[in-house]
Amino acid sequence: MNYDRIYDQLMTKAKDRGEILGYFECHHIVPKCMGGTDDVINLVHLTAAEHYLAHLLLVKMQKYKLDHNYI
Repeated sequence: MNYDRIYDQLMTKAKDRGEILGYFECHHIVPKCMGGTDDVINLVHLTAAEHYLAHLLLVKMQKYKLDHNYI
């Protein structure tokens, strides 16, 4: 499964959608632990379910890269 592609699609959807009415969570597109910044361009608003999925995908992406010596 291509976790990078799914993650990119989720981030693109969040950037293109605009404002979320109601509850949302702020997410770093490139996590700070991976060199990301607090710049507005690196932040998106996600629903709680999207935020959970984003972090699940990040873990799977890193595990795949570690298992296949991409890091």
